[in-house]
Amino acid sequence: MRSIQTSNPPSCKLPCCLFHLLLGVIASALLGGCSLLRPHDDPTRFYVLTVPPAATEHLVPGEFKRLKIGLKPVEVPAYLRSKCMVVRTGTNEIHFAEFDRWAEPLDLGIGRVMRQNLSTARNVAGVTFNPHGDNILDCELLINIVSCEGVRVESGSSSIRFAAAWEIRAVGTNSTATRRGGFTVDQATWDGKSYAQLAERLSEAIAGASIALAADLPMEAKPSPNATPDIVKP
Repeated sequence: MRSIQTSNPPSCKLPCCLFHLLLGVIASALLGGCSLLRPHDDPTRFYVLTVPPAATEHLVPGEFKRLKIGLKPVEVPAYLRSKCMVVRTGTNEIHFAEFDRWAEPLDLGIGRVMRQNLSTARNVAGVTFNPHGDNILDCELLINIVSCEGVRVESGSSSIRFAAAWEIRAVGTNSTATRRGGFTVDQATWDGKSYAQLAERLSEAIAGASIALAADLPMEAKPSPNATPDIVKP
């Protein structure tokens, strides 16, 4: 009779050298205090725009009728809607700072600071966000941000770039009247490294825009309380 040979099943054991290598990796992890499982520090930093302390000292001088302003949502270019702070590194090239971010959407931050700055002007009684045909307002304000970023160059001084344009629309009987203006900063120096300094420089630029905007608002001189009214003769 022919004998039937049976083959042994394949061994499930790891090769000896591979087993020892795996054992060494596990031992190293345990001796190192499981450093592979430790949480790493988050390097992300967040920044906000602020009102510079001296921003209110140079707004419109004199005494004027105080206006009630309605501020529409601030418009920004699509590339500035990222929370990453933006640095221009060439004419057509920009860098998004992955670990240096705005703590709030840039359009909301600019609107917040513009509102604070304008509220201190002597010809402004108050600023309301997102008005909807409110007849108690004197005018509505539309602000379009053209640029709001750092500029880093290989040779020479880095700087910031900020530009804004606006429309001031009268409300009520003069609703068709519109004033247009703008403000630009492209020479303010920045060290090209500190994003805290970049946020500070951009805050100063927004303060400058607020001063220019307040000067563009309608100015109606407030009558002196000692003025003698004209007497109408019969």
